[in-house]
Amino acid sequence: MINISGGGVRGLSCALFLLERGFKVTIYEARQEIGNPVRSPGIIKSMPTEFLEKTAAKKNEYGWSFRREWFEKLLAKKVVDSGGQIKLKTPGPEASIDCTGGKSVAPGWPNQGMQFNLDLWNGGIMINQNLPQEFSLNEIEDDRFCFERGDGLVECWIRGDLPRPIQGWLEIMSGEHPTSSAEIWADEAITEGEEIAKNIIHSLKELD
Repeated sequence: MINISGGGVRGLSCALFLLERGFKVTIYEARQEIGNPVRSPGIIKSMPTEFLEKTAAKKNEYGWSFRREWFEKLLAKKVVDSGGQIKLKTPGPEASIDCTGGKSVAPGWPNQGMQFNLDLWNGGIMINQNLPQEFSLNEIEDDRFCFERGDGLVECWIRGDLPRPIQGWLEIMSGEHPTSSAEIWADEAITEGEEIAKNIIHSLKELD
């Protein structure tokens, strides 16, 4: 049995890679629910076709904007359907594989992640009107971006203080991420999870 700490996109992707190759996997997630609270942006460059409608994904010139929490729940279902186990409200046992990312302790997020040298990004969700002047709809810069999702809502993120729209945000989010917006797409977490899985497989082969 391979134990993985962290039930975000990174940990779920690591688990799926291992399960598809015949390994038994258990994910330990300190939160009480996969997918909530949201502390990472809903942007991805390559979206599985079967996830498009179920994540309210909308295409833009850079990739897709989508509901991140729904995406994580779909990945979690795929893990369980593939024979994996997920234990919620449970920290990973000693010597488990670290896929916790870089999140700090916060309401609904009880454990500290293990990535460091990250910057604080703040995000907000709003209806598509009265967008703060700091953002341009469906555009991405190094320190900010703003995309419309398939559910008709707009999700904006900025490195630093989040400006306030005239009518306020429907939801506010924050999380620690790499400095550049080019490195905080969900694809990055997927790739990192799969690379961790590949290293695990390589290590196990060396022990044989």
